[in-house]
Amino acid sequence: MRSAAALSLAFSFFVSVVGAFPPSVVQAEHVRLTIVGARLDSRHLSPSGAPRSTTPLSDLACLSLPGLRPMADACGGAQPDRMAHRPGVDPLVRIELGDRIIRTYPVPGSLEPRWDYAVLLDAAQIRHTRGAVRVQLQDYIAPGSERVLGRARLRPQDLLRPGEHRLSLGGAELTYRIERVAADAPPRHYRFRVPATEQMADLARRAAAEDPTCPLIPVAEGELVRITARGQVRPNARKYPQRVAGPAGIPTILEKIQYNQPGFRGCSECNHVALIAQLGTRALVIGERKEWVADSAGYLLLGVNDLKVSDNDGAFDVEVNVSVPPSAGPAKLRGSAEDAPPSAMDPRVVQQTVDAHGAELDECCAQEPNPYGEVVLVFSISADGSPLGVVVERASPNLQRASECMRRKALQWRFPPPRGVVTARYPISFSPG
Repeated sequence: MRSAAALSLAFSFFVSVVGAFPPSVVQAEHVRLTIVGARLDSRHLSPSGAPRSTTPLSDLACLSLPGLRPMADACGGAQPDRMAHRPGVDPLVRIELGDRIIRTYPVPGSLEPRWDYAVLLDAAQIRHTRGAVRVQLQDYIAPGSERVLGRARLRPQDLLRPGEHRLSLGGAELTYRIERVAADAPPRHYRFRVPATEQMADLARRAAAEDPTCPLIPVAEGELVRITARGQVRPNARKYPQRVAGPAGIPTILEKIQYNQPGFRGCSECNHVALIAQLGTRALVIGERKEWVADSAGYLLLGVNDLKVSDNDGAFDVEVNVSVPPSAGPAKLRGSAEDAPPSAMDPRVVQQTVDAHGAELDECCAQEPNPYGEVVLVFSISADGSPLGVVVERASPNLQRASECMRRKALQWRFPPPRGVVTARYPISFSPG
């Protein structure tokens, strides 16, 4: 049984500001809030630690989350044997600013979690917020289930005062910092080459903040991201020298099934060797051009949608611009779908488990002459992570044999243990070229 911990939190708040406030207060068009990290007192935790898994993440997602990059044993799925030496606490931070919800990802099994989670906020929203800003440190237990480890309140105007400040959290102390950023600061601009001959995860591991050939691009929730790409690659160049792809890739059935990166299997726009990206826990298809306001924070990682790169040739030339949008991005409101407790297992848990068994899905689809369409599986998952049952809710006519094969194989899979028995519904789709 784990108890609430005494803790020391370190927050860093970066603020872009202009205006006519008194010198001690910053007036800003936008505010960059970066939730940096925390420190928990192990004396207030269970001696045994009772390690458990949090939401399993692919290697790409871990490499895209600043706080998890150094935690190699937490990536690729939080395996019990890999987590056995870690304490049984999976902390995250949740902040309520009016109707806006800010929520970090959980850091599995850590007494000194680090997030470096940045959020872009509208300063006018801060100035007009009524009531206190509520801050909680939570222990992630299961999707939609968290335990409060510590809480504090800030005045909205505290987020507009430059400098470093300390706030008492009962038995803990909160540190936060606010810094000025010029209102007319130019966009951050990156120009580099994405080779088709290297795995996306390998490129991500080599990425560094100061490496212009393989940059690590930080993006805050709410920032505007623009990407343009050009160039050509040849997948399996020696065997198919005539096959040439631009950043949008080649829409062929076989490559969709067999060679997609984890998190991109079977999606309608995930063409073979298309330019793709990972940002935090979000997988994105980029193609020749994409512009969006980021709804999660992390490092932006780019690569080609191919698991077998040794026989490829060519590269994509990419330009990335990250800037402040006219407004500070989409607000995650209290009670929205993003903040509501899920009715079953977190879909990211199911996605990563399904992706881990991609070879088995390929074997099933190989039985069909036209392997495209959709199979929807419904899992009943016991408290130890083993399936109590798997049902084919729906299958395309030309995937009937494949769906039954998938159902039989899925009965042997193992999911991260949930709290009690849960159900999960997951569609697996394959699109024709």
